[in-house]
Amino acid sequence: MAMSALVKEQIEGITPSAISVISPDKFAVVFDQRQISMFSYEQATAVTAEQLSVLSDVQRTALAMVLTPWEDKFVDFRGRSLGPVLSHSPVCLVLGLLILLIVLS
Repeated sequence: MAMSALVKEQIEGITPSAISVISPDKFAVVFDQRQISMFSYEQATAVTAEQLSVLSDVQRTALAMVLTPWEDKFVDFRGRSLGPVLSHSPVCLVLGLLILLIVLS
């Protein structure tokens, strides 16, 4: 119960090895999506597959945001994830245009 009230400074003090030994059921209850989003990259990589399997979609999205900060994900931490931004990369658009021009000529 005390762990669910941890603030950013306290979360920063948790070692990755300590995170990896928390039981999966306890991990899912103790860390909400807001706290998971405060993890460092090293802490996030220490989350085990068993811990990941019991997380909610919003908690998983928060973890993914720590692991892949370069991807845009719109998240409403009040309860629902709106998922990743769905758009084509500029490279795909250019290659598609080039293929179309080749086919038409």
